[in-house]
Amino acid sequence: MRTFFKMIRWPNLVMVILSMSFLLFLLIRPGLAVSAVGLNLTSFLLLVVAVLLTAMGGYVINDLKDLQTDAVNKPGRNPFERFFTPKQGMLFYWIFSLGGILAGTWLSFWLGKGSYSLIFVLTAGLLWFYAARYQCQVLMGNLVVAFLSALSFGLVWLYELMALLEQSVQVGRNVLMTVNWLVLIYMGFAFLVSLMREVVKDMEDVEGDQQTGCLTLPVAYGMKKAKNIALIVNLLGLFASFGFQWFFYRNGFVWLFLYFFIVDLLFAFVLLKLLNASRKEHFRLLSLWIKLLMVAGVLSIGLFYFEF
Repeated sequence: MRTFFKMIRWPNLVMVILSMSFLLFLLIRPGLAVSAVGLNLTSFLLLVVAVLLTAMGGYVINDLKDLQTDAVNKPGRNPFERFFTPKQGMLFYWIFSLGGILAGTWLSFWLGKGSYSLIFVLTAGLLWFYAARYQCQVLMGNLVVAFLSALSFGLVWLYELMALLEQSVQVGRNVLMTVNWLVLIYMGFAFLVSLMREVVKDMEDVEGDQQTGCLTLPVAYGMKKAKNIALIVNLLGLFASFGFQWFFYRNGFVWLFLYFFIVDLLFAFVLLKLLNASRKEHFRLLSLWIKLLMVAGVLSIGLFYFEF
């Protein structure tokens, strides 16, 4: 059971649940300030289940495709080396992925937008291609993961808005634009932080990727250029954080403005650590610090409850 939970990356799933819940109940709902409720509890849970199952399917297929690489980078830690067979892994993959697609399809038709179920079909397909092909293409795999990290934020806003439109709820244009910008801010934050972490993970795993012919950024262009890309993404994230603070200040979100100084400091700390990183252990520790940066960003959403 413990291995199963490690296989599905339960801490990541907890972060997804927190991110989606915080965004809906602490940002979107207070921000829109409408008496009507868009997604009811059942439909929101369906959306969360669809995202979680799709992500779990992605984790499983990724482990299956990474068996050779993980044997070098982290021997004994891939669940399909000792605890599960590849055949069981494929069964897990299909159960999770089809379950996610079915939950997303049910929700989309329930809200009268059946065509939106294609989002979950395409996401599951993208995760398959990521594991099978994009993961070992320069920057492609990194961009796919970063995009999917941002997508979980966007889906909450999309389906809440869709539910409100289905109920013919009127929302003021200015209010709608403010919430829209706030969601885009967190989507951008998730994209940049995830992209930076993926590049750092590639530098951590460069040895195994070289041996298996996986053309990640550090394998194709060397560690120095990979580090430079990570530094550029970090700086983009830091400047974006300054921009977010300016937006918060201009719109009267005082607590968010002050809180994001912590985010700024974390970006700066990661930047300094990245400049001095040279060994596998350095990049492993950096990856943990970047995770903390993501947690700090997600927790900031809770402050909107007191700002609106």
